Amino acid sequence: MVLLIAAGLMINSLLRVQRVNPGFDSSNLLTMRLQLPEGGRYMQRVPGGDMERAAPQVTSFFQQLVERVNALPGVASAGSITSAPGRFAMEHSFTIVGHPAPPADQRPNAGYTECSSSIFQTLKIPLKRGRYLDAHDSGAAPWAIVVNETFVHRFFPEEDPIGRQLLIRYDPYPVDEERPRVIVGVVGDVKQHGLGRDTPPYIYTSNLQQPAVFPGGTILGHLRQDLVIRPAPGIRTEDLTLAVKKVVFDLDTDQPIEQVMTMSQVLDRSTEDYRVFMKILGAFGAFAMLLAVMGIYGVMSYYVSQRTREIGIRVALGAETTDVLALVIRLALKLSLVGIAAGSLFALGVSRLLIGFLYNVTPSDPLTYAAVAATLLAVALVAAFLPARRATKVDPITALRYE
Repeated sequence: MVLLIAAGLMINSLLRVQRVNPGFDSSNLLTMRLQLPEGGRYMQRVPGGDMERAAPQVTSFFQQLVERVNALPGVASAGSITSAPGRFAMEHSFTIVGHPAPPADQRPNAGYTECSSSIFQTLKIPLKRGRYLDAHDSGAAPWAIVVNETFVHRFFPEEDPIGRQLLIRYDPYPVDEERPRVIVGVVGDVKQHGLGRDTPPYIYTSNLQQPAVFPGGTILGHLRQDLVIRPAPGIRTEDLTLAVKKVVFDLDTDQPIEQVMTMSQVLDRSTEDYRVFMKILGAFGAFAMLLAVMGIYGVMSYYVSQRTREIGIRVALGAETTDVLALVIRLALKLSLVGIAAGSLFALGVSRLLIGFLYNVTPSDPLTYAAVAATLLAVALVAAFLPARRATKVDPITALRYE
């Protein structure tokens, strides 16, 4: 009962996770990762400190990549983003310009990503207020950002966020960006960290509006981009991947493409923990079910053999087949209900160890307990049926001679 309830809770969690709205249209999307190398023509270390300078070629590479991929036949839309939904995302702290500055160790945090202006249309992330980032958000324009609804609910619960400014810090380095960023739009929440995790406050910045110098290893977020492509209907993924590889080769002959996956595969990976635990607990639960069948069958067979004389007397005195069946099944039912009740109480305590792995399911979920109890009860009755049926075949004369 304990193992089956644990498996049932994980199955219930997985089913609920798979029905979660990711916050964008995840169908018919292809993703691939490009990581520009640290050094060479893309990055130089600043002498005398832990600072790294990004070369203009970084922005130029990703800008040309998105433009050329959008121009490919069979591409409906394409965009780039530091971390596609379902993959690792960076976090930075920030202060709100005009609000009292909190202590350094109490600054609020939010997810942070660079992206091309076309990423919102490619992913079909809904716009809730203001505008998306666009081509006018260049390096010469005021630095703009778009935030998600969770960000607004947490930091601007009673204010209009449009037009407010943030000063972002490159944690864990005590270095603020050289200029504030103004909020120009609010978009819907995206399950950035995976379907089974809460949506964090999130900030989207233009990859055209980035500083020239980054502290420490924070430049990695500028050198890495996930290319997200929405193909036109009927386009084969393999053909499109080859075309994109040719575009990348034309831009940089030494640049590889990694992690070519559909968005469905990326989101499936974000539920891998649920699948692993479900399979492990399911395997143990199936083994427990097998032991239950064998145990109940053995006990009822022993019960029938021990009461063969009594059953024979009952038959000799006129007991019907249904009476003999009821005698055996009644005992099996009583023992099973006692086992289910005891197992349920024990499972209530043990299942709380799974609370960190459950999604929208409580450790005492009544539907799961009822389903497992009904399954075990049905299995117990089936396991008891064969010995009960054998008991109805007892010959009264043979049974009366039985010692």
